[in-house]
Amino acid sequence: MDYTLYHDESKVDGFWHGILLVPNSKKAELINLLNTVRKNTNYQSELGIKKVKNERSKITRCASGFINVGVASLISNNKGKPYPIDLFRNDKGSKEYETLYPNIGAKFILFRERDNKTVLENYPDFGSIVETTFRFGLKGGLHFLGNHSDTIIITGLHFDGHEHYNRLLDRNRIVSRLHGLRSYCSISNVKNIIDDRKSNHEKEGAQSYEDCQLLQLVDLMIGAFRSNLGFATKDLHKKIGYPTRILFDKYCKGYKRMSNSRWANSLCFSQCHHSSGGWVFEQLELKQDIREKQLNLGL
Repeated sequence: MDYTLYHDESKVDGFWHGILLVPNSKKAELINLLNTVRKNTNYQSELGIKKVKNERSKITRCASGFINVGVASLISNNKGKPYPIDLFRNDKGSKEYETLYPNIGAKFILFRERDNKTVLENYPDFGSIVETTFRFGLKGGLHFLGNHSDTIIITGLHFDGHEHYNRLLDRNRIVSRLHGLRSYCSISNVKNIIDDRKSNHEKEGAQSYEDCQLLQLVDLMIGAFRSNLGFATKDLHKKIGYPTRILFDKYCKGYKRMSNSRWANSLCFSQCHHSSGGWVFEQLELKQDIREKQLNLGL
């Protein structure tokens, strides 16, 4: 199946990559749900987890709705079961859940460089460490999420603006060095496959409105997952992102249990760090103090 990739990052207690793979055939359906949230919350400006500060604000309601849509979009097999999704149907702001039978089948990869770019001295600039660790996360995620009956062909890559890298992203470092991909996953050989223009649809020179919405969704999804793994910047981010915690808990029950879930082959969580022997890859887990609190509570 053909997918378009959307990427954003976060620099809170590590360096996080969020990678959303959207089936090209389902992109319009996902955008329609996000537009419904915007219409119902009457919020049309740029979304981002850092902007979510007040529980009763329009942006918070809109961000919450986006995250709900994002989680629903990751359902790979609805099994004929309804899924209640908060699209904020009530103009007064109260929650009214709409029952959907999601059939989008997006995939999400969350990858963390544990030490927050401490190995940057081994690379020429900030952009190069981003490109390298992104490549690590993408390759591992594609191998984990795809298979011979669920192929992944990436036809486009969208990144959240090149300005903070102080240069355009390097196609060679991202695509050409992505060696050893298994036969069921590939990246189309297209010259201009990377779009790294701005993700704010209100700014001149931004990507298309639709692509901006999906990049903003990735920003929110990283913040939601990160916060519910114990790396929160605000309690409010953890609260509006709680649906992502439910997905992580399902994931932690193991591959066999997850393969029977409605979110089968939809999620990949991992991290890396650099040691004297090179790069080390491992499972992404809850922050230690959060795990200890759960054990003390008997959870």
